[in-house]
Amino acid sequence: MTTKTYKSETMIQALQMVQAELGVSAIVVSMREVPMGPVWNPWQKKGVEIVASAPDVAPLAPRERDGGRASAASAPSPLPSPEGGGGKAVLFVEERPEIEWAIMAEKDPSKLPPPIKLKLTPTPDAAPRQPAPAPAPVIRAESAPKTATKAPAGEKYIPPALKKIQEQLIQQGVESSLIQNLLDLALETLSPTTLADAESCKRSIMQLMETGLRVQKGAGAFLTTNVVCVIGASGSGKTSMTAKLALFFSQNLRKNVTWVCADTVRTGAVAEARSYADALGLSLKLVYTPADLRQIVDKAADGELFLVDTPGYNPCSESQMGELGALLSEMPKRCTYLTAPATTKETDLFQVSAALGLFNVDAVVITKLDETRTFGSIYNFARKGAFPLSFASTGRDAARHLEVADPARLVEALFGKVWM
Repeated sequence: MTTKTYKSETMIQALQMVQAELGVSAIVVSMREVPMGPVWNPWQKKGVEIVASAPDVAPLAPRERDGGRASAASAPSPLPSPEGGGGKAVLFVEERPEIEWAIMAEKDPSKLPPPIKLKLTPTPDAAPRQPAPAPAPVIRAESAPKTATKAPAGEKYIPPALKKIQEQLIQQGVESSLIQNLLDLALETLSPTTLADAESCKRSIMQLMETGLRVQKGAGAFLTTNVVCVIGASGSGKTSMTAKLALFFSQNLRKNVTWVCADTVRTGAVAEARSYADALGLSLKLVYTPADLRQIVDKAADGELFLVDTPGYNPCSESQMGELGALLSEMPKRCTYLTAPATTKETDLFQVSAALGLFNVDAVVITKLDETRTFGSIYNFARKGAFPLSFASTGRDAARHLEVADPARLVEALFGKVWM
């Protein structure tokens, strides 16, 4: 008897391994659940261990054929007659029997051997023999039931629940290498029970995705000075973000906020800033040159917080970047927020971040989250970017729709919970 032990993630895979190595006549001796993976892994997934045995069968001697006839070396000797030697022998002439090779036919029909038939040909004067018994019924070898679709050769099998998550993240535009890393980590650490349950599997993947996002530690973590600058590309939502920050800091941090409008070139910018300041009850200061900004900051009273709304700049224009640098150089001790619209392409987000990141950005504010249903680009930017997240903003209403950055909320958006 040959006895072997097999380990696999599922019972079906283990039984298929037994059948493939020991054959269909194998006997399962014992079966139990065992932990899989390295011993140090606290999230070891469960597997199945099967002990099986099969009788040792001596292999048949190879048969040599030539054109469908047995060779002389392998031809059987004549058998004695039933009378004990009085009559002539009966010779066996071999022809290919009709045997169904079910398993070989599934793999490659061209490799089936020709059929062989056995016929008894009596010699002259031989005694008649009894008719041969009817051939035994052909037993068709059937493969194990197909409970799960096998992955192509060279690819890992992905459970249906995990496959659905993969398709969702691809549709959202999450980076392919990040998705693959998440799948590999889930297959290594999650148990088969968790992988089989769609909700449990989704919660585990979401927790893994949250851990890769850096956020601002506390609402006022970066308010080390009394000057806060909001910078970003044109149309990124800086002015509405400045209004929301003014209301947030005045209500939650009890700050005396002064609005500083440095965006005095854009048509309607001053009127928009004045409307926000009047609605929020803030004092408004206009800045036309970097020197004007220096004078305002130097005359600041104790406890006064300046929110500076800077002009929108083109990160591809060296002249405009120089103007922004000259303005910010007048405030060496400042807190700088970079606005990143969720509607912007990932490549453009990284381009703006690389250009404006030269001005010592402290945190990123995500804007326009209500204007899109695809959040893969902003997630990739937040995960791979050099700056932590501070706030998430939707709409233009200054009195609401401003949230402190939460990694779980951004990951939920990837799975269908959008901002309104």
